[in-house]
Amino acid sequence: MPSNNIMKFIKYYLILVFYAAFGLCAFGQTPPVDLTNLSLGDLLNAKIIRSYSDHAAFKTGGQDTPLGYLDSSRFHFSTNYINVRFDGYMDGTKDLSFGEVLFSGGTRTDKNFPIVPTVIQQEATQFKTAYTLSEQITLSLSIPYIRQSSEHISKKVGFEEFTIVSEGLGDIETAISWFKKLDKNNHLLLSLGVSLPTGSIDETGDTPSPGPDNQLPYTMQLGSGTYDIKPSIHYFGSAGNWTYGADLNLTLRTGKNDRDYRLGNVYQSSIWTRYALTDWLEPSIRINGVVWDEISGKDPALPYDSVNDLYPAAVVKPDNFGGTKLLALVGLRLKDPRGRLENTFLEFEAGTPFYQKLNGPQPSEDWRFSASLVLSF
Repeated sequence: MPSNNIMKFIKYYLILVFYAAFGLCAFGQTPPVDLTNLSLGDLLNAKIIRSYSDHAAFKTGGQDTPLGYLDSSRFHFSTNYINVRFDGYMDGTKDLSFGEVLFSGGTRTDKNFPIVPTVIQQEATQFKTAYTLSEQITLSLSIPYIRQSSEHISKKVGFEEFTIVSEGLGDIETAISWFKKLDKNNHLLLSLGVSLPTGSIDETGDTPSPGPDNQLPYTMQLGSGTYDIKPSIHYFGSAGNWTYGADLNLTLRTGKNDRDYRLGNVYQSSIWTRYALTDWLEPSIRINGVVWDEISGKDPALPYDSVNDLYPAAVVKPDNFGGTKLLALVGLRLKDPRGRLENTFLEFEAGTPFYQKLNGPQPSEDWRFSASLVLSF
């Protein structure tokens, strides 16, 4: 690439990053809210940062090959932001009010708790870079930054209402992908990733438990604490102005972490379609299904009444994790209408669950929003 083109590339990339960041900040200016019941597994394994290969980024302009594989692009960068809000509880498929989950006197059971996270907000920004070694092989590296906040209500004096926040580096992932062109309009992408335990599992904060700097619940930790294997398979197809596909993504935990627990495995699949209205505007729809397991083991630093086998909050009870979720999402991809940034696009997606069956009581997802900037050269 000539030096003047490199300078143009850097200039346009910085401009796009600035506008993307400005828009995301404007969207996210809401008061911090509690996140303790947000599923960390859901965040880390829901493919919230989708690059060209993860999200079927086909080139337009009459070409029908996945971006970065059969064109001349070798370097790929993406920045993705996601914001997920949890508001309410479910036990199985039954909706529960905060009042039904909060223990207000009488008999304690394993279905009510003296501490209840209410509105939960989870945000993550992921930076991904990839290098295409050949028409078939691509290497990638993903670095996430996570921020979580959770508002609570409780019966403890001095903690009737309180908020917990945690933020920092998440688990870094590296992957190798193999691309197979089945025919002119159909393609497969096989990937094998490994997630490294770079995210903290030692986050502490001020909670109703005695003493300062108490260990925070599983949901407020920034990583899994284990090496996780992440195989996936993606199918891409195209017909005229339509592109479509399906994928299957797994997160398989290995062993227990240093705090003697293991997050549940995650099994996720999506089907999607996108239509090119113009050379620069492509709306899409996607159905996403997620199944995840409960936590195995227990963090010994988290409070637990061993005599009565009771927990102070749902988010510290390992059995109250896992479930099934189906989401419907709509998206919009924007490209440079002048065609100067051929392999660069902005993408926005928003959606909500239409079916949830949770091992509960467990916080239920309300909505999610994501924005991505993808660039190849």
